[in-house]
Amino acid sequence: MAFFAAALVFLFPSETKAQQEPQYTQYMFNPVSVNPAYAGTRNALNMLFLSRLQWSGMEGAPRTYDFTVHTPLNNYKMGLGLSVISDNYGPVKNLYINVSYSYRVNISESMMLSMGIKGGVYNYHVGLADLYTGIAEADPAFSKDIEQSFKPNAGFGIYLYTDDFYFGASAPKLIETKLNGDQTTTSTVGDLKRHFYLMTGAVFDLGPEVRFKPSVITRMVEGAPFSADAAAQFLFKERFWAGGSYRLEDAVAILAGFQINNQLMVGYSYDIPISDLQPFNNGSHEIVISYDFDQFVKDKLASPRFF
Repeated sequence: MAFFAAALVFLFPSETKAQQEPQYTQYMFNPVSVNPAYAGTRNALNMLFLSRLQWSGMEGAPRTYDFTVHTPLNNYKMGLGLSVISDNYGPVKNLYINVSYSYRVNISESMMLSMGIKGGVYNYHVGLADLYTGIAEADPAFSKDIEQSFKPNAGFGIYLYTDDFYFGASAPKLIETKLNGDQTTTSTVGDLKRHFYLMTGAVFDLGPEVRFKPSVITRMVEGAPFSADAAAQFLFKERFWAGGSYRLEDAVAILAGFQINNQLMVGYSYDIPISDLQPFNNGSHEIVISYDFDQFVKDKLASPRFF
């Protein structure tokens, strides 16, 4: 019965006021997942893999796997990216495939503005027929699976940055879709809602070998509570970092990572729940691995070296 109650929460996110897109504690390393304007803003072809186990120890807990690749193009004013995300929780299995395109212009000698669009498809599947309801007689409401076969999605974003500062605004999901398969542009009808993000971050020198990296991301979804993460990290010798973050009324987290060489980075975070779910799970684990193939570009870009 505990699993059945949790399944109801997962199955009807618009009724339970839950966010519908995957969330990441280490969002600062994977902005392209929510903002297409970030595509190509690094100085190399970048490949990133992120794995998140949320609410460990809880049956049917969310598991998210994110693979992203993006690169600058021709004269580096353009960027192109591909993102594949598998997001599963309880009987729900989501698959997102998106392509991002960006174009950059110089605002000043040290500042650039990137504008991006994305398009893609997603598949939404709920295995209702295999759920155990604890009721002897078959429940008609759980007799048939819910499946959305590769419905379209579109989004856009802007990303303003210098070597030590960035600000982004994006709407990665614009097309709303009803769970019964009918699509609509009317927000009061759609079950899968539009999402809007704001993000910002900076780097401050605290000494010859220590830097301070604060960052914030906010999420706004119709019918869901306002959500925000604030993180503070300290970077030592441009190789090691450690810090913490706070997700509004949900969790606090510990973050740490290592820049193994100029191309390979590995990061880890552990979320400690502070919400009403705290007694029922053992926290959330997240691993991110990023690799820059700088041999795929001719020259270095004027892009943030810390973002």
